[in-house]
Amino acid sequence: MRRLIATYRLQMNAGFTLTHARARVEYFASLGVSHLYCSPILVARTGSMHGYDVVDPTRINPQLGTEADLRALADELHAREMGLILDIVPNHMGTGAENPYWDDVLAHGERSRYARWFDIDWAANAAARRKLVLPILGDELDRVLERNEIALRFREHETPRMAYFDRSFPIDPSTLSPELQLAQLDPAATHEAQALYSGGAGRDRLRALLDAQHYQLVSFRRGWTDVNYRRFFDVADLVGLRMEDPEVFTQTHVLILRLVHEGIIDGLRIDHIDGLLDPAGYLNRLRSAVTPETPIFVEKILAREERLRSSWPVQGTTGYEFLNDVEDVFVDPAGFAEIERDYRRRRKLDETTFHDIVLGGKTTVLNGPLRADVDRLAAALGTRAHAAGMRWTRRELASAIVAFTAALPVYRTYIDPSQPIADVDRALVEQAAREAQARNSRHAPIIAFIVDVLFGGLRQIDQTERGEFVRRLQQLTGPAAAKGLEDNALYVYVPLVSRNEVGGAPDRPLDDAVGHLHDANARRARDWPSGLLCTTTHDTKRSADVRSRIDVLSEIPHEWERSVRRWRRLNQKHRRVVKGRMAPDINSEYLLYQSLIALWPPPRPGRRVDDLPDRAWRESARDRLTQYMLKAAREAKMRTTWTDPDPGYESAITDFVAAVLQPAEDAPFLADVARLVSLIATAGAWNALSRLAIHLTAPGTPDLYQGDEFWNYVLVDPDNRRQIDYDARSAAASDLRAIETAMTLPAALDPHDNRVKLFITARLLHARQTHADLFTSGAYRTLPVTGIRAKHVIAFAREHAGRCAITAASRLTHASIATQPSEWWADTAIILPAELHGRCWQSQLTRDAVSAQISLELRRLFVKLPMTVAVG
Repeated sequence: MRRLIATYRLQMNAGFTLTHARARVEYFASLGVSHLYCSPILVARTGSMHGYDVVDPTRINPQLGTEADLRALADELHAREMGLILDIVPNHMGTGAENPYWDDVLAHGERSRYARWFDIDWAANAAARRKLVLPILGDELDRVLERNEIALRFREHETPRMAYFDRSFPIDPSTLSPELQLAQLDPAATHEAQALYSGGAGRDRLRALLDAQHYQLVSFRRGWTDVNYRRFFDVADLVGLRMEDPEVFTQTHVLILRLVHEGIIDGLRIDHIDGLLDPAGYLNRLRSAVTPETPIFVEKILAREERLRSSWPVQGTTGYEFLNDVEDVFVDPAGFAEIERDYRRRRKLDETTFHDIVLGGKTTVLNGPLRADVDRLAAALGTRAHAAGMRWTRRELASAIVAFTAALPVYRTYIDPSQPIADVDRALVEQAAREAQARNSRHAPIIAFIVDVLFGGLRQIDQTERGEFVRRLQQLTGPAAAKGLEDNALYVYVPLVSRNEVGGAPDRPLDDAVGHLHDANARRARDWPSGLLCTTTHDTKRSADVRSRIDVLSEIPHEWERSVRRWRRLNQKHRRVVKGRMAPDINSEYLLYQSLIALWPPPRPGRRVDDLPDRAWRESARDRLTQYMLKAAREAKMRTTWTDPDPGYESAITDFVAAVLQPAEDAPFLADVARLVSLIATAGAWNALSRLAIHLTAPGTPDLYQGDEFWNYVLVDPDNRRQIDYDARSAAASDLRAIETAMTLPAALDPHDNRVKLFITARLLHARQTHADLFTSGAYRTLPVTGIRAKHVIAFAREHAGRCAITAASRLTHASIATQPSEWWADTAIILPAELHGRCWQSQLTRDAVSAQISLELRRLFVKLPMTVAVG
């Protein structure tokens, strides 16, 4: 088994195929990573840019290459002692005609041999008459038929299909009329059959044919209440899989497991583990199907004090908890509090807290897009309640389920109805129940009943039925959290958006962020030493470099408040009234200003601080920010939504972004933005490099996102999934000696030079390879820091077999930018434990040696860079 040193995440698509990846293996090897970590490569919908909409799990996606191409990539990696980790998607598949298994279910209904694959409740909707409800129409069916938007589509020697714009649906062969059967056999009869199902009379025949199918086509608006299959969150064209069925597991994993057994794939990343009915059961089955040494990582979003279940047979998570622990280290608590106060005052939030907004977001999504799932649970709970002698209405039961689910403080619990309940699950359920009852006293008895069902305290309830309810309720809480928190609240409440990350929240305590990170690192070293550590991913809402710059605002809160006040005044003329309210609203405008300063290019050496980027950059930024702001506004759901977009409001946002990015003699806004960026850009770069040092030396396996070895200022997808210029990176990698030389010269480094970040990344990754035992198995020790700048440093040691690596990284250093490092760090030092006294330490960046008796003086370490890693 190839040793895990560091992974490099690649987004595979038609623009970056398996062959493209193979051509870059030499570069990845020179960078120092041990494994490539690829997004899903099984057959996905045509044109998919991410691969999470798999339509055939038994084949390699031809848009990415062939199995031979995959083997060639693996051979290239293995020849260099590197490995390949693959992202797989057991929770769901993409629907549509490209999915032969789904198509077969549509054609044959419950009789299909693939019906057991998909999480469909055929009996859930009495009006559907055991049919699959497909909420894909833009209007009600009768009006769609009146507009002739549904028609028969014929292809030679194939069964005709129902066509609705670019979608098509199969027809049960047993429902074909003689005319359609003839058209299937004889292309010459197609025209006559087409005519028979056109026009007024033909419309009735078409409606009758539709009624005879195993599916119902309904308006997308009815999907909230009528849909009877589990979706990925609320996405109607991603259908849930019944992975708890051993046969479904076997059939959908046959190719993946063969590739693992043949040594082509060296590790697996499991997407959305919380979506499965039985996550632990799935992981145990998967582990038994591979070797004990095969790395398995789970995409699991942990709350701040939540722990990954120790019984899971995995190496760890994908690392979002690390991302957020590190983020907090670079935010000044007092400055953030000041920014938050000003933000809340501007928005007139009064007593409304972020927690209130999260509860509201969860409640809205549970009563909206996830309502069908809630109603199915309410029906099941009603059966349990009736058996226990209770007489609550379906609506009351649903309201209680919504209240309890919204109050759950984590994504989900893991109660196994056949096993004793873990203390942590019992505590989480009780905490949710207390809050739900306090906020919904009317439904307190029903919430108490839900708790009794979860805990198995009602003997009169059938235990099989109880188990189904418990598992289904737990399966619902994850989508509620994801859509209510990640995809709503984090766009509604944006005082400092660097804190609004996957798994994060703007109300996380900051008082002892450094201590919390140390504690978390020590736990990781003990419990999950191989777990992935990420700082940027394909799902982050903004890259680590963007967050690093925004964090600096917490160090200059008053300057930021004055800037926002000034910018709102300067740009007032670009707002307009839409439906009686100003557009864009203050929340969108506030988010735009943070996003703009984060993307703005750093000041160029020798140019004025108010120098503007060129026209090409401004036009690109306009397009990127427009796309981002429209997405953010729809996710916030305050003035426009994905399902009910407001063209007037969205037009106002589009025009506002374009107007503020247009330079003019009488519009000093852009020059003012440039001046503010000049104040924070260098400190932001120092934050990013310090974060990098922590990322590459903390316990766990650092995961680098594609392209992140250069400065990478990007927002949420699709902005963070653009093609990477590997030619530029390869050229820079061959020129790193220039940076090594610059490290020895008196002149200061340009921290914004891509080569500086690449140099640090490569040097530290190679240090991980050279001292593999130290970084992959080493114990973790917090190192105390003394001196007037002690709070501006985080320091720790990794120890193994008598060797030690020390990482020291600066934080909150905006005030130091105009000061010589020797002055700023004059009396600040890392205190060494007795067993490390008198050692000689070699910098892993400069190769310089530093001797230390009882302490390491930071004025000797932080000369060129705001961080260091030394081994002794």
